[in-house]
Amino acid sequence: MSVLIYPDKKMAAKAAAALLAAQIIAKPSSVIGLDYDPTLLPCYHELADTAVSGLLDWSRVTVFQLCERAKSDEAISLRDLLWRALLHRTNLPPKAFFAPPEESGDWVGECLHLEEAILHRGGLDLALLGLKDDATVLFNRPASALAHGAHTVHYREERVLTAGIPTVMQARKLIVLATGEERREAVLSMLREAITPQRPASFLQLHANVTFILDAAAAEKL
Repeated sequence: MSVLIYPDKKMAAKAAAALLAAQIIAKPSSVIGLDYDPTLLPCYHELADTAVSGLLDWSRVTVFQLCERAKSDEAISLRDLLWRALLHRTNLPPKAFFAPPEESGDWVGECLHLEEAILHRGGLDLALLGLKDDATVLFNRPASALAHGAHTVHYREERVLTAGIPTVMQARKLIVLATGEERREAVLSMLREAITPQRPASFLQLHANVTFILDAAAAEKL
């Protein structure tokens, strides 16, 4: 486990982007899992700028979007937000981008499909995750036991489909980005309190190759 602390959000985002870019450079056919959270946008913009400049080739990469919310009249899909923030500015082939649906008559089947699709491609080489202000990763909420894999849950009055903690723990590398003073308590919970399903993010510190990237504001209580 590595914990890297940077002076501000911009530098933390650059560091996370550099680690993901290094993975693609080292293995051009990498299978990447991506979260969508507003705190990840600076990182995605850095990666997009690098791709536009011709310094990062996504043509052989496979991307799995690791969460999605059920369709509503008010909310833009996470797929669209991720595509706008990063992927449309890369040369990633559209057929190499896999995202859960917004609508389904069989949510259990969609969860199984996500897990099977990841396994079919040899598992995730790297997953990039954001930490929410309530110490949630993806949409894995506190519970009496960890969900075994991808599942649906209600989160802040929305129905969402999310990869489970066991799913991301099987990735060969993890990058977890947490920035801003509103993440202080969440970072403390994730890294310094007991490992328990009541704090799903706490399990990430058990990963064999995880890098937590924080800014000074988020890391203040460590």
